[in-house]
Amino acid sequence: MIKLLTYVATIPLLFWVVLQVLLRRGSLDTAKNRLGISTEQTPDKPLIWLHAASLGELTSVKPFLLFLARNFPEHVLLITTNNPAALTAARGWADLPTILQSAPLDVPFIINRFLKHWKPVGFINIEGEIWPNRFAALAKKNIPSIMLNARLSERSSEKLSVFGARAMGLMHFRQIYAQDPRSAENFETLGVPRDCVRTIPNFKSLVSLPPPDPRMVARYDRENTLLAASTHEGEEPLILDAFQSLLSENPNLRLILVPRHPNRVPGIVRTAQQQNLEVGIYGENPVPEQVTVVDSLGSLQRIYPLAKVTLVGGSLVPDIGGHTPYEPLRAGSAIVSGPFHSNFKQEYEVLAQSEGCILAKETELASALTDAFTRGDDMAANAQKVYPSAADPTVLFNDIAQKVGLE
Repeated sequence: MIKLLTYVATIPLLFWVVLQVLLRRGSLDTAKNRLGISTEQTPDKPLIWLHAASLGELTSVKPFLLFLARNFPEHVLLITTNNPAALTAARGWADLPTILQSAPLDVPFIINRFLKHWKPVGFINIEGEIWPNRFAALAKKNIPSIMLNARLSERSSEKLSVFGARAMGLMHFRQIYAQDPRSAENFETLGVPRDCVRTIPNFKSLVSLPPPDPRMVARYDRENTLLAASTHEGEEPLILDAFQSLLSENPNLRLILVPRHPNRVPGIVRTAQQQNLEVGIYGENPVPEQVTVVDSLGSLQRIYPLAKVTLVGGSLVPDIGGHTPYEPLRAGSAIVSGPFHSNFKQEYEVLAQSEGCILAKETELASALTDAFTRGDDMAANAQKVYPSAADPTVLFNDIAQKVGLE
């Protein structure tokens, strides 16, 4: 039944892939990849296939990927994502040699074409995406597979319980490394054997931020800089309204606004201009405007250290679930989140109880941000105490590597 549903859901995607090329909104290489046609040669080394939905998921496991590259140089990493912009950002990772392709659609003949070309000896699925046909094809070829940093909400678990773990191909995984106890319980509820599910620290907690661009450090006064990170549609008007309120008290304040999807930048710029705010694009002017909008993926990790306060996006509107607190935490930036943070519910609740972050409703946003600027240093110190930098993860990384067939 679930395989039939994936067929039905994928038919419009096939037309969409072709239409994107015809309308010149997508590249021919992306369309080929989505149809299982490779745009790179098969390497002469054994290949590990890793799939992540987007740049955030991919970035979260980069420490593990670097571990594989250093310790298993006889293997090649093939990375696929659903987002072409994420691949563009990943191409800038000079320290991590990989083959990058857009992910194949979850259709049996497409998956078989993909596997026939690449012949992976292991597969790593990142976070929560479930692809029944892909998993079935991997099982048929007996390719060792694991799910890493896996997340499964109670809502998703309830929906998928109609089908069960076997129908979704989850029984093939040698190990599902869940990022929190709740996700582990939800996988077990679906029917995954308990000994195949293991709770590990969320990989996002292992993040190590690169240094900020020194030119940007010189441009921004950290004490007067607010970062709105990974914002979604409907959040920017709320953030800009709150920022206007803060400006009346502190005209030196600056806002760096980083939308989750850069294609929305023109609309965000217009919204800021309609509110009579000075607005520009990040990195273009030597003197920052009141509002600076970031129009590219892959820059956010270098921006966190510029801001005394970070408002984490995806939390002011429902059905997104919020984004990671770990990156602003590691940057020593005081954290503010909206009420919709189910993706990291435990982390935000623990931080709030320890006065390491502020949870605010949209009507309380301006006062919460003001409070964060006042108590920012103490908040950042409290957050670091609750979630200190992780210990050496080498033992965990070795275990994961063995489960995917590396010795």
